[in-house]
Amino acid sequence: MKDELDVFIKKLSKKMKVCAPVAKGHNNFAFEEVTSAAEISMEYIPTILPPKKYFMPPREKLLDFDLTEGKPKDAANLDPEKLAVFAVHTCDLAGIQCLNMVFSEKPRDYNYLLRKENVFIIGLECNKYCDSNASCALVGNHYPNGGYDLFFTDIGDKWIIHVGTQKGEELVEGMGLPKTSSADMAALDKVREGKKHTFQNEISVDPGKLPEIFAKGVDSKVWHEVGDRCVSCGNCT
Repeated sequence: MKDELDVFIKKLSKKMKVCAPVAKGHNNFAFEEVTSAAEISMEYIPTILPPKKYFMPPREKLLDFDLTEGKPKDAANLDPEKLAVFAVHTCDLAGIQCLNMVFSEKPRDYNYLLRKENVFIIGLECNKYCDSNASCALVGNHYPNGGYDLFFTDIGDKWIIHVGTQKGEELVEGMGLPKTSSADMAALDKVREGKKHTFQNEISVDPGKLPEIFAKGVDSKVWHEVGDRCVSCGNCT
């Protein structure tokens, strides 16, 4: 039942640090540490700093140098804490999967990959648009497509919890959560069917033609405007 979410969060917070979307004023949200479900905003618009901040922090110390001896010594400076990121939207799940792919290729970003191994991801399905500027249907991100350990879907009076990894399976079994019934699965099918009508392609363009459209606009003045404020941080890619 939905009222058991608080029990779930409290049990989880005893195992690891839990971060989730928290209201920060009118229509403004941020991922922060929580210890109860009452602190969490389950209906939130995209945050300024997305959940990827737990994989790619805005600032980090890469190395420690010891210059006290003749030959300098350096050592990696990373000991990531184990944490769970709760209520991650499917659009952010898709983005994190792209980062996983990029930083797993050579040369690998070991800091990123080490953090990734210590982050337990719990996704949250949007049954309606979270924001008037959302473009989920355009790229098919309104349905879950992997990238999570557990995933929550609201079916009315209950949450359906989907298991995506062995870590997720072990957590569910350890908490003694009940199995999904046939009635629950029927309710899930009804929710997913309703989303077909709720989420429509947001622009009248075939997504497959977007690369061609972008190629034709390579000399657009927009890129000069963007370039003028670019500091080459690399975070946009």
